Amino acid sequence: MNDSNTRAVGEDEGPGVLTTTDVGKFTVATTTVLDSRETMAYAAAVNDTNPGYFDDLRPGGLNVHPCIAFSLQWNSRFRPDETLNLRAAPYGVHASTDLRLHRPFRAGEAITTQGQLLQKRQLRPGVYIVDRYRMTASDGELVAELDYNGITRGATLDGPSVVLSEELAPPDFSKISGDVLWRVEVPIGRHAAQQYTECARIYNPIHTEPSVAKAAGLPGIILHGSATKAMSLSAVINHCFDGDSRRITRLLGQLRGMVFMDSVIAVEGLAEEIDGPEKRILFRTLNAEGQPAISHGIVCGRVA
Repeated sequence: MNDSNTRAVGEDEGPGVLTTTDVGKFTVATTTVLDSRETMAYAAAVNDTNPGYFDDLRPGGLNVHPCIAFSLQWNSRFRPDETLNLRAAPYGVHASTDLRLHRPFRAGEAITTQGQLLQKRQLRPGVYIVDRYRMTASDGELVAELDYNGITRGATLDGPSVVLSEELAPPDFSKISGDVLWRVEVPIGRHAAQQYTECARIYNPIHTEPSVAKAAGLPGIILHGSATKAMSLSAVINHCFDGDSRRITRLLGQLRGMVFMDSVIAVEGLAEEIDGPEKRILFRTLNAEGQPAISHGIVCGRVA
């Protein structure tokens, strides 16, 4: 094989070169009515039995699980003028999310969600990408923002990095002892991924079909990262915020290890601080093998 043929084969391997011309573009805007069916289904998706999500006779009406934002993001993730990069797609990994709630979602309201590609940065492992989704009420009020960050492993940019807006810094903790303050175990049933897929309306066959997971090089179907985050947040809400999801203002976390069906994950509290009106919880979530499924998890919320 001559040198030119060798180069030609090499050029077709890996994720290739990514353009920065799409930085600044917006996704399609979608509007979702958070009716009782929608909000109850999301709580059921993560087996959260907190009565606040199901008792529509309670004073003040239903609470809405904050992580319903992941469903809203999923349904608004496409850009109508986008040509899907099938070569790079298999190399994309979800790195982290930062959900900021300016106020709680309210049952019955219409939420319009739209994302914007804010960053493409060249890092040593590949190209780091940041999308920011804004979720607004029908009167234009900004209800929530979700930064959704990932890396296309091994990719390179066609030019310099482009950053339209920086990410927000995570909250600081003055003291982290390293000790586990509390631990909540959460069972993951055989059907957990199918349940989350249908109730949260987030479908990717690597989460539901063993044949697809195997073809992707996985040992079996894995739980959605957003489901792991939502289950972890449920544990923090019930343990640290008196079960009141309306107090939550921020959720951050980095996805690490995989979570498989028929297993148990453990949410562990590592630090707790109160700064004026805000309570902050540092947590991690371990999979059945004791590996971090979520690291650098932080939940912020109102003290009362």
